[in-house]
Amino acid sequence: MKKYILLIATAMLMTANNAAAKEEHGDLKAGGACGMCKTRIEKAAKSVEGVTAATWNKDNQQLHVHFDDSKTNLDAISKAVAATGHDTGNIKAADDAYNALPDCCKYRK
Repeated sequence: MKKYILLIATAMLMTANNAAAKEEHGDLKAGGACGMCKTRIEKAAKSVEGVTAATWNKDNQQLHVHFDDSKTNLDAISKAVAATGHDTGNIKAADDAYNALPDCCKYRK
């Protein structure tokens, strides 16, 4: 009987934890120029704990992300993307990170 009570309590606790986690969606401006940029930007966003999906659109320079708002936020995702050399809407990538990008990825004019 104790095993069943423990099992039920564990299941209830797991359900409560899952209910507390809320998936958010958001968009960030992210500068880039090619398919390699897409791969790099999406990989940087997905490297942030709590990000479940990231899709960058070259045409509108937008990164769409899905994330657990109890683990991260758009600012943290933006910082991760900027660290790879890609400017975001509110963070300019460091010049050394930008300059390290391959020539085909240079998007600043």
